[in-house]
Amino acid sequence: MTQDILVLDGIVKRFGKLVALDQLGFAVKEGEILGIAGPNGAGKSTALAVCTGQITPEEGRIVFRGQTLTGRQPHEFCHAGIARTFQIPQVFSSMTVRENVEVGLEFGMRGKHSVPQGSLDEVLVLTGLQDASEQGAASADLITRKRIMLAAALATDPNVLFMDEPLAGLNEAEIEVFADVIQRVNAERRIATVLVEHKVRTLARLSSRIMILNFGQVVRLDTPEIIMSDPEIIELYLGKSHAA
Repeated sequence: MTQDILVLDGIVKRFGKLVALDQLGFAVKEGEILGIAGPNGAGKSTALAVCTGQITPEEGRIVFRGQTLTGRQPHEFCHAGIARTFQIPQVFSSMTVRENVEVGLEFGMRGKHSVPQGSLDEVLVLTGLQDASEQGAASADLITRKRIMLAAALATDPNVLFMDEPLAGLNEAEIEVFADVIQRVNAERRIATVLVEHKVRTLARLSSRIMILNFGQVVRLDTPEIIMSDPEIIELYLGKSHAA
């Protein structure tokens, strides 16, 4: 049986009187793709921020490979083996594509003895950036900027990768291309990947499990086949447009 690599237990996060996460608990398994879906305001992005150290919960524990990370800084999450990407691509526009990925590599290697040989070029090939490596990031289109951000995250050598709406802003053809990149990264690197995404049909194609959140709680956690065949889940939490 696949082991749990990251476990959230009893996570509570409040913003004033708003309870964004309410005793949230779930586990990410080694090498899986876990999809997270739900209506706007359900707590999806807050959960991702908690899992990666951007937000500290008031209650609960975050345990990664037996190590408690609750309350630590984002760079400590990264150095432990947890990386993330953002809905709006975060890149250094003054640098080339390759230099952006080098930043991720150098940051991820802090505290380690040596940089793995060939790791930078391997990441560029894996994300489809090998022919654009000397291009300036400032001139890159949206899907290329998403590739750059993903490559920089992969260069930190993570065991778990969180992606916040990676398909947002892409057209249908680009969605298919970038979804294939995500799937290839997971298959070749065996990095556990957690996707927060509104493109539910594509999420179902990529994921081994889907978790439905609402009001900061887990409504359902099951296989895509079961989630997508449940009329109540589709109507209440995903929207009828996803039934087709």
